[in-house]
Amino acid sequence: MKIWPLLLTSVWVASANAAEPLNLKGMAPGSPSTRIVQDPRFDCRNTTTPTADLVCTLLPKQQETLAGVTLHALYYFFDRGRLTGIVASLPESEFRAVTKALESKYGNAVVQKTSIKTLDGKPHENHSLSWQQGPVKLTAERYAGQINRSIIRLIDTTAAERIRLRKTTPPAQDL
Repeated sequence: MKIWPLLLTSVWVASANAAEPLNLKGMAPGSPSTRIVQDPRFDCRNTTTPTADLVCTLLPKQQETLAGVTLHALYYFFDRGRLTGIVASLPESEFRAVTKALESKYGNAVVQKTSIKTLDGKPHENHSLSWQQGPVKLTAERYAGQINRSIIRLIDTTAAERIRLRKTTPPAQDL
């Protein structure tokens, strides 16, 4: 009789510690484009990238935050109306605040450290944090292109190959 309450406690603890699916701003790979396409703060354009046929960007003078940090830029990538990736650019000074929030939401990240140099030769230690659930990967890179910019990426790692195969497979014969 005393085993039952213990079993319930164990099941509850296990589900409380289970990480939620990787997403940003409530959007996960595979989410429909409708929410972003209908949002007047975004400009959506047809494109031909390896992972998207539609890219939506936050319009100038529009603001969006991630973990309370105002973003420099925000891009949503869609293929056939489904999200394949998100890229968010933020101030490097806010990198730790955002990654701390991501770790709180998704658990410990895999951390990779590399050494980089600025154009004037000054060395810096770059940190890249990543979380992966199946084909979905979330990465946070401290220095991204500029020493004062960080980047957060959420991607479906299988999207490019899936799209490539679709484009190279001949259409079915009309039988």
